[in-house]
Amino acid sequence: MVEGARIGKRAVLGAGVTITGSSKIIDVTGATPVEYKGYVPANSVVIPGSYAKQFPAGEFHVPCAIIIGQRKASTDLKTSLNDALRENNVSV
Repeated sequence: MVEGARIGKRAVLGAGVTITGSSKIIDVTGATPVEYKGYVPANSVVIPGSYAKQFPAGEFHVPCAIIIGQRKASTDLKTSLNDALRENNVSV
C-alpha cells in the first residue's frame, strides 16, 4: 500500500497485492463487476489479479486487485496470529 491508497477497516489483503492511489480494484462478488480506484472497502478480502487492456501493440494483461469476498469468522481465524503479533509488537 503506497501513495494515496485507502484501505477500509478490517480488509484483508492477500500476499502479493499492491495497491496505490491509482490502482484498479475490481469487486467480482456480485453479478456484475464493480470498479474502485485506489480504494478497498471495509471487510473486503482481496487477492492479486489482472485484466486485459488493449494497446496499439496488442492486448496485454495489466495488474489489478480483485475483491473475492467479505471477511467472516473463518477469515478471523486465519489472521489471528498476525493480530496477536501486532498487539504484542513482535516483528518477524
